[in-house]
Amino acid sequence: MNKFRTLLAWELSDSLRLIIFLLGIPSLTYLLAVGYLKSQWELGSVVSSHPPVYKGLSPIGSITAVHLFDYLSLSAGFWVLLALLVSILSVLSFRYDREHGYAFSVYSLPFSKGEIFIAKFFSALLLSLVSLYVPILIVDVFPNADILGVIRKILFTTQYCHLLVFATYFVLFSLSVSLLFSVLLRDMLLAFIASFFLLVLPFFAGLNWPPFSFVSMLPRSLSGASPFDFTWLLRGLIVPIALVLVSGLVFTRRDVL
Repeated sequence: MNKFRTLLAWELSDSLRLIIFLLGIPSLTYLLAVGYLKSQWELGSVVSSHPPVYKGLSPIGSITAVHLFDYLSLSAGFWVLLALLVSILSVLSFRYDREHGYAFSVYSLPFSKGEIFIAKFFSALLLSLVSLYVPILIVDVFPNADILGVIRKILFTTQYCHLLVFATYFVLFSLSVSLLFSVLLRDMLLAFIASFFLLVLPFFAGLNWPPFSFVSMLPRSLSGASPFDFTWLLRGLIVPIALVLVSGLVFTRRDVL
C-alpha cells in the first residue's frame, strides 16, 4: 500500500498535468454556469407564474429541483471540454514519459509494470472525476446560497445521486477509450486526436452514443431513470472496465517504448 501511495503521489505531482487540470476547472465551471443561466432563462419563461424557489413542496417536486436536473444537459460545451480534458490527462499519463525519453528511468524503479499502470490510471481517474464534480458543486450551490437548506435536501435525494452516476459514466467511458488509444498508439498526439475524435464525433453527428448518451439521461433521473439498469451498467461500467483491463494487458506486455 505504501508503494502504491508513493507511485500515486508521484503521478499526481506531475506539473504539466496539474497545470492543465487547474486551468480546466475554472473553464469547466464557466461553461457550466453559462448552461445554468440558459436553463434558468428558459425555465423561467415556461413557468413564469411559479416562483423559481422552494415554497413548501417536497424538495424533489419543486421548480428548483427541475432546474438543477435540467441545466446540465443544456451545457454541451461543458461536456465537450470535459471529454477533451479527460483525453489530455489520460494521454499525458501514459505517453508523456515515453514521448520525452525518460520512460526507461521510470520503469527501472522497483515497481512492476502493473503497479505503474494502476497508479497512472488512478491519477488520471482522480483528476478527471474532480474536474467533473467540483464545477457541478460550485454551480449548484453558489447561485442558490439563499435556499441552501433546500439545495442540500435535493443533492442527497436518490434522483440526484442517479444523475451523478450518469455523469460519472461519462468520465469512465471517456477515460477508458482514451486510455486504450494511449497504450495502443506509440505517438502521443495521434493517441489524443484519435481518442477525442472518437468520443465527440457521434455527438456532432447527432448520434445518441456513449459517452454523450449519458448526458441525455441526466434530466430523466428526475423522473426515475436509473443508471443501474443493465443497459446503462453495460455502457457506463462494464465496457469501461473491459477496456481498462485490455489496456492493462497491452501495457504490461509491451516494451517500454
